[in-house]
Amino acid sequence: MDILFFFSVAGVAIVILILKFDKKQTIKVNTVLKETRSVPPLLLLKATEQKISTLRNALSFNDTPQNMAGAASMTNIYNAQKDNASRYSKVQQFKLLSAKYNSGLMSLENYNAKLDELLEQVQSNSGAFGLAS
Repeated sequence: MDILFFFSVAGVAIVILILKFDKKQTIKVNTVLKETRSVPPLLLLKATEQKISTLRNALSFNDTPQNMAGAASMTNIYNAQKDNASRYSKVQQFKLLSAKYNSGLMSLENYNAKLDELLEQVQSNSGAFGLAS
């Protein structure tokens, strides 16, 4: 009978210790979850950084003509002005998006989606002002 009493007391003590440990772990997990709610997803952040880098390269001005004979023709000058105007509007859109995100007016998900749209527009005009290398 003494052995049964000993094991029942030991069992109750072990159950109490397990419950206390579980309670401490639950509190720690909830604290970590609360702290990480404001942290943006890492993969989304990396994808956004890559899009920003691609847009910066695509929208950077490279005024050096590739072919000096062709650069002097009136058609090429007119097309270059048209391309520069289009590029300038894309640069302005990019700056506006970045300013909205940096000031907190736009979420990371929305910013990423808008960068996607702008990147598609730039790549569809790649014949006009392709990616600068």
